[in-house]
Amino acid sequence: MTREPIDPAMNHPGKILMIDVGGTNVKLKVSNNDELRKVPSGRQFTAKEMVSQVLAVTRDWDYEVVSLGYPSLIEEGKPVREPLNLGGGWLDFDYEKAFKKPVRFINDAGMQALANYAGGRMLFMGFGTSTGATLIIHDVIVPLEIGLLRLARRGQFMDRLCKDYLKGQGRKRWMRNVQEAVAILQDVFKPTDTVLGGGNAKSIDPLPAGCRRSSNSDAFRGAERLWPGYDMLAEPYGTSWRITHNRPFPASSPTMAEI
Repeated sequence: MTREPIDPAMNHPGKILMIDVGGTNVKLKVSNNDELRKVPSGRQFTAKEMVSQVLAVTRDWDYEVVSLGYPSLIEEGKPVREPLNLGGGWLDFDYEKAFKKPVRFINDAGMQALANYAGGRMLFMGFGTSTGATLIIHDVIVPLEIGLLRLARRGQFMDRLCKDYLKGQGRKRWMRNVQEAVAILQDVFKPTDTVLGGGNAKSIDPLPAGCRRSSNSDAFRGAERLWPGYDMLAEPYGTSWRITHNRPFPASSPTMAEI
């Protein structure tokens, strides 16, 4: 299914509810409100449970549309693969019927990448329950499946960069893996900007060369950029997204070359 193109000149749709689905928590934020709410997720967590808990936790919030960061593959703006770290029932669920609002999807790492995008070639790496990455190349968003890539003699990214490894093996070993993984992807993709985010990004100290850190709260800018009326608009195209700019980047936008 292919969507009709969205007119970037359209007014934005009103208040947005951001739902950022993770393997440990679902993070929630709404327009014009600095509060970040959470509901616990986990390996048995289903789409039906997610919607039920989100509606309960946000019953005092007003919003007109929903932006949903989904932790698996999206194609033409719809989920096409079940999340690896959650329960089932995510593909056939009718989200718009359940929320009674328009819903737009993007890969969860893609939403954080979109939030931090400042032009050029940007690599985003997310460190949370598992690990994910997204590359944005001159306004084309490409989520990357990096979990099966291997570190030299130390196993796969998904096993060595995850929250369980950090807790079980300690920050020193985990940091060594982070430094190596970042260097590998920087060498392959040659980004002008590298952003590290996710719940465990705060544990990355020192930052690898040429990197900057984002926080989970930054993701809301990505949720906004899925709808018309903001500084840029991302629209699904196959398994990628294309960005349209409504106003130029500020001169102070950070890039790796400036760090």
